[in-house]
Amino acid sequence: MKRLLIGLIVVVLALVVLAGAALLLVDVNHFRPQIQASLGKALGREVSLGQLHLAPFSGSLKADEIRIGDDPAFGRQPFVSARSLQLGVRLWPLLIDRELHVTSLTLDAPVVRLSQDRKGRWNFAGLGGRQATPAQGGGTGVPSGLTVDRLRIDDGRIELTRMAGDRKVYDHVQLSADQIGMQAAFPFALKADIAGGGTLALDGKLGPWQAANAVLTPVEAHLAMHELDLVGAGLMARGSGVGGVLDLDARIVSTKGVLTSKGRIDARKLQLVASGSPSPQPLQIDYQAGYRLDAGTGTLSGTELHAGKARLAIGGSFDNRPAVMRLDLKVKGQRQPVDDLQPLLPVFGVILPKDSRLAGGTASMDLTVRGPLDALVIHGPVALDGTRLAGYSLGAKLGGALALAGISAPKDTVISHADATLTISPKGIDADPARAQIAQLGSFTGKGRMAADGALDFRMLVKLDEGVTGAGQAGKGLAGLLGGSKAGGALGGLIKGMSTNGVGVRVGGTASAPSFKLDPSAAVGLLQTGGRGSDAKPAERQPAESSKDVLNNLLQNALKPKQPSGH
Repeated sequence: MKRLLIGLIVVVLALVVLAGAALLLVDVNHFRPQIQASLGKALGREVSLGQLHLAPFSGSLKADEIRIGDDPAFGRQPFVSARSLQLGVRLWPLLIDRELHVTSLTLDAPVVRLSQDRKGRWNFAGLGGRQATPAQGGGTGVPSGLTVDRLRIDDGRIELTRMAGDRKVYDHVQLSADQIGMQAAFPFALKADIAGGGTLALDGKLGPWQAANAVLTPVEAHLAMHELDLVGAGLMARGSGVGGVLDLDARIVSTKGVLTSKGRIDARKLQLVASGSPSPQPLQIDYQAGYRLDAGTGTLSGTELHAGKARLAIGGSFDNRPAVMRLDLKVKGQRQPVDDLQPLLPVFGVILPKDSRLAGGTASMDLTVRGPLDALVIHGPVALDGTRLAGYSLGAKLGGALALAGISAPKDTVISHADATLTISPKGIDADPARAQIAQLGSFTGKGRMAADGALDFRMLVKLDEGVTGAGQAGKGLAGLLGGSKAGGALGGLIKGMSTNGVGVRVGGTASAPSFKLDPSAAVGLLQTGGRGSDAKPAERQPAESSKDVLNNLLQNALKPKQPSGH
């Protein structure tokens, strides 16, 4: 009995060795046309394989290369090419019955080319939709659909070219999917590096596959992007002077060609206008978006920009068809805390005087945001209430004439109310009109612009508060007290006129270091009327040089910072 058992074991081992030797002697390239035909029919594309090699103990075939043809409407370049393909198959059905049963597919360093034509159609839309003509003859009994237990892509590359002609590249692509079939959803996971900066991870379920138009295939997935460089990734043009780095975490659902997305964006070093500077603090956006895959357009709703406790509501539409996405949005916020909005100021190109900041109070805005992402035009009213420009004294900058009149200036500029209609563009910021009520000083009205380089050109009408100047207090105000001499009378007339009629002021210099000058024509008019007073007799004839000297003296001293003592 023992000898019989040993004999049976020897026979079995011999059969296994003989079977293995027989497999090694089989030229598996004989089956290449059949495999190409099976894959081609399942994909609806022409498939060509290089030389096949058998690995009998792993139950797999290895091809030196693989090429999957593109839709003929997109040219002759392959849709997928890879330097090698490992194909897990059930060997006995293939050898005995010539039936192909694929258990796994592993592509090594493939290049996948995704292209969109001018009509918005994608080259992958017809995958699985029609049978291609194989490069070589095929056998019969080819299955109508391909099922794969396990798909893996290692170190792949995706080259994406959209209808606008812009090209994006994703390197080091790792893809895994299991239980792939045409009739049911299957799980997948994708990771990739974004050329120019950033990583992408997408995992979820895909399917059932829509062979008539793969764009309509349902998807439910989680999307995470980290360190996405807006310029490096091609979302903003290089050299446009704008940029930023984003992290995104979102859930996406695609049904019948409409993709909905909901999640959070964390933005760092964000700069939306060339005249600005990167945000000093991270910003958060909670967003909801809908996107039509066929049209390349979408909408934003229920979206909020967070900056500390400040909340700005965002809604509108976007167009992803151009090389750079175009926006058409509304941004609204009512009585938002100014302190928390500070990080947004440089993002939109708002520059404050050096070593100053806004403190306290609230801000309100109702803005439209239109144009390409890297050249936005932002327009609408903005208002400030109950805030102060800490570290900057507008009264002190008005120096000269006010100091001579004995008017002391607070160390900060206290803004009771200010409002302006702003237009922010790559060329700078226009304010028309602009108004401000400054506590313990007066009112400013006018218009002007800040160029992209920060240069200011504003023309304002300044009216000092009567409570500051004492105008209208019959002989008791500063204007009356200064009337005892010709120069004092002229200065008193100027101060009184600044309360009643106002004085023209031109603001120049730069946003970080503004300068103030009287408007000469306005100053002359005020001197002529304010110096005489309403009941004054015609002035004695004076040499022309005398009036000119008085005006020049005032223009040299008025609206200049008061020099510290000892200088």
